[in-house]
Amino acid sequence: MAAAGWSGLRVMVTGGTGFLGRHLVRALDAAGAHPLPVGQAQADLRDAAQARALVAGLRPDVVLHAAVQGGGVGWMKAHPVESGRDNLLMAIHLLEAAKEAGCAGFVGVSSACAYPRDLPVPFREAQLWDGYPEPTNGPYAQAKRVMMDLGAAYAAQHGLRCRFPVLANLYGPGDHLTPERAHVVAGLIQRCLRLAPGEPLVVWGTGAATRELLYVEDAADGVLASMGAADAGPLNIGTGVEVSIAALAAAVVEACGHPGGVRFDPEMPEGQGRKCLAVDRAAALGWRARTPLAEGLRRTVAWYRQAGGGP
Repeated sequence: MAAAGWSGLRVMVTGGTGFLGRHLVRALDAAGAHPLPVGQAQADLRDAAQARALVAGLRPDVVLHAAVQGGGVGWMKAHPVESGRDNLLMAIHLLEAAKEAGCAGFVGVSSACAYPRDLPVPFREAQLWDGYPEPTNGPYAQAKRVMMDLGAAYAAQHGLRCRFPVLANLYGPGDHLTPERAHVVAGLIQRCLRLAPGEPLVVWGTGAATRELLYVEDAADGVLASMGAADAGPLNIGTGVEVSIAALAAAVVEACGHPGGVRFDPEMPEGQGRKCLAVDRAAALGWRARTPLAEGLRRTVAWYRQAGGGP
């Protein structure tokens, strides 16, 4: 399925030691590729010279850009400069480095955050520019939009085969061990595991907001499948299933075996009102998410317990 076309390729994976990156490396191995994982220890990709030297030295066939500067709603709201500036610089420098090094392809991992705030669900790829993103992560979302638009320009002008999988909210083993930087599911799980038995899980917002939740192993397969897309435009990678934060919180409490229930804090931000992707184009490539939410949460809770994230 996702393995088609990757066998034998040298693939530089930025963020290859991170949450999604580690799963991408495993998926590439399984597909017969030669993954070259890189992290902050190898280069500061915000620096053009370092990015250029890294790509020139590794000589990959494909640059798979999964490194990201991001976090949960609170972190994004507190760090609009870093979330916008750093992601934009990395994308610009890596696209140019891939072109200069003569790479055959560039895959830039994007996010559902790039879609407009006020957009009916499900979000379709053609609607990406139909309004401003959710302001709490606006600079981050705009950086992802620019990466995709500039990548299409590199494809048209320089023949660099660019593909841009747009991922739903990720969760699964290997996410951040600090709730502030973790994705929404991981943040809820970590807080829940640290609660006293009678203490409720406090969730920001009213619980009415919705998200689409994608297990990280499915995401990695979807990123690889995106290379089969017909053009350099965005390609949605998700489940197509909309889940309310209230339902998610209840599922997290159940997966953690926590008896304290849930309490919502409507004074705190909850981000975009609704998020869910139309995934018919990915399905036409032969890819679908396989992991049900309950099973994914069970695996994720087990990983956090093993990693020391809770009792």
